[in-house]
Formats: sequence, structure tokens, C-alpha cells
Amino acid sequence: MRRYILAATLAIAFGFVACSSNAGSEQKLADSVTRAVYNNDMAGVTANFSSGLAPQVTRASLGALSDTMHKMGNYQGLSETATDLPTSRYTFDAKFDNGDMTVLMRLGSDGKIVAYRVSPGAPH
Repeated sequence: MRRYILAATLAIAFGFVACSSNAGSEQKLADSVTRAVYNNDMAGVTANFSSGLAPQVTRASLGALSDTMHKMGNYQGLSETATDLPTSRYTFDAKFDNGDMTVLMRLGSDGKIVAYRVSPGAPH
């Protein structure tokens, strides 16, 4: 009986690990892109963008957004505040020393970012 309980417990534990391995992958992706924006790293920003979105990023627009972020202080990371799974839309609160910014991201069916927007203030 103890063997069955142990086996069942291990199976459940492995199931949780398997399910959680993908949990937060969108947040990791958004954090990676947001850090790249903060660091004014064009290659890092566009690495996971779709072929339609990547060419829209210019050095000037990236530099301007990076400057805006730096005015808010050190980037401290982000947390997911809303998810719309059917449309693959995610909203994040990016924390800085002197305030928050809202990061909106939408993923395509291939997992690439097809929309990425940053605006001042915390998500509403």
C-alpha cells in the first residue's frame, strides 16, 4: 500500500513539475525583451519578434524607449497582470526604481512576438 501511495505522490509531483515548466515562459520572454530594450540591444529586442514585427523596430525608436526607461531608474523586472489565452495577449507590470510601465505582448501561433507595446504607468 505504501508503494502505491509513494508512486501516486511521485506521479502527481512529476505532473506538477511538467505543467509548471511551461508556466511563466511568456513572462520570461517579455522580461528578456524588456531588458533588451532597457539595454538598447537591437538584436536582443528583435530576436523573438515575428518577421513582420522585427523590421518595424528602428535604432531611433529603440533608443528613445530605452532612454524613457532609464529615466525611471533601474529595471527591477516584471510581473504578469492579465492574460487572454484565446488571443495570446499578455499584460505585464514592469517595475523601475521610480515607477511602473505597462508591457503588452501578443504571441503568434509559432510563439514569436507579433505585438509588443510599452506605455508609462501601471496596468489598469
